[in-house]
Amino acid sequence: MPAPGNAPRVVAVVPARAGSQGLPGKNLARIGGLSLVGHAVRAARDAGVTEVVVTTDGAAIAAEARDLGCTVVDRPAELATGDSRTVDAVLHAVRTLALPADTLVLLLQPTSPLRTGDDVRAVLDRHAAGDVGSTLTGCAVAHHPLKQLLVDDAGTASPVRTWADLEAPRQQLPRALRPNGAVYVTAAGDMAAAGAVLVPPLAVVEMPEERSLDVDTAADLAAACALLEG
Repeated sequence: MPAPGNAPRVVAVVPARAGSQGLPGKNLARIGGLSLVGHAVRAARDAGVTEVVVTTDGAAIAAEARDLGCTVVDRPAELATGDSRTVDAVLHAVRTLALPADTLVLLLQPTSPLRTGDDVRAVLDRHAAGDVGSTLTGCAVAHHPLKQLLVDDAGTASPVRTWADLEAPRQQLPRALRPNGAVYVTAAGDMAAAGAVLVPPLAVVEMPEERSLDVDTAADLAAACALLEG
């Protein structure tokens, strides 16, 4: 991304492993003629980010990424299992590419194809204020988290915060957003030090719930196709 003045370097990282239990071949599934990987790449470029990296263990995904003009990082098998953490794959890519600590890592998961370049730009703009460790996208929740119960092994229930919250009008409770998995930004050095994608304090940029769909199953893919192609 062209960096005016002292603006930090931004590198988009798209984690796309080959295996998927819920939807085999998911990351190459196509919506509107573009794969899920392609949608992530397009969102980055529409936001003005020119350095896009795809970390993958799949030859077909790597070929797709190269066709899209991306840098490919070959992900080790131990970082591409169903139990592997996304942050470990991202940090492997950071180390492989020797990215400086102040590089902003823009994490774009392929499973959020309804995210746009404007969403990405909004996160980058918010993060540029410099008052947070990470910035991410989120959306409204159907049920407020403070109106739920925690249940221990003995079956005893307790409130998330206070009993009064369970009977309070929603308008009196703090505004709640859930992370929707679409966009994350954290400096490479901060991510490495924390061993986590999210480094507090956090800022959240809201996305509409209808564009916060996460593709994990064939039904999710069909819903995304209906929204993008309809």
